[in-house]
Amino acid sequence: MFAGGGVPARAATALPALDHLAATWRNLHDYSVTIVAHEVMGDRSSDHELQYAFRKPHQARLDVIKGTKSGSTILWDGGDRVTAYRRGLSLFKMHGSAHDVDLTSLRGNGILNPDEGDVVACLDAHRDRIVERAGPTVDGDATDELVFSNANISCPDDPASDKDVTLDVIDVSKRTGLVVLRKRYVGKDVVEHWELKDFKIDSGLTDADLH
Repeated sequence: MFAGGGVPARAATALPALDHLAATWRNLHDYSVTIVAHEVMGDRSSDHELQYAFRKPHQARLDVIKGTKSGSTILWDGGDRVTAYRRGLSLFKMHGSAHDVDLTSLRGNGILNPDEGDVVACLDAHRDRIVERAGPTVDGDATDELVFSNANISCPDDPASDKDVTLDVIDVSKRTGLVVLRKRYVGKDVVEHWELKDFKIDSGLTDADLH
């Protein structure tokens, strides 16, 4: 009875690379990845190598391999609370917020931020703010690049110190459909640079692997 009486719905923005990333995420059960991260905050900077493991629906482990807080392990089982300890000293555990300054990086990133499911959900919610283009070759992989103009937009896991980020550039492997490089800008300055490599998909992560 309403035919012809309304404004046609606007078609969703076509973003094949985002759809590839979303499909990859939808179909996997668990993954682990090495993250090489560089962050800048004012006149300070930090460099880290991290080992991250995730199993659906909400279980993750983050090991700091190099950099500040090297030797730390953080465990997450959903919600906002985490458990942390120094490797080799697992009897002495700290419990706190996933956003606690002692459990996060220079710019406030922690165990929640590498979750590709949350990245996909945020990007999909703001498709009209994304432009897709050819990306660089990263470790031999051709990529598609998603350029997210996210000034004044906060995704659920974004730390408070990232409120000034104006551009999020995400490179998705054409071969695997996974994020292999992420750069976040404040104006023209790169304040976060994450290289994600050595992915292992559906390796059958167990409770022991994540604790």
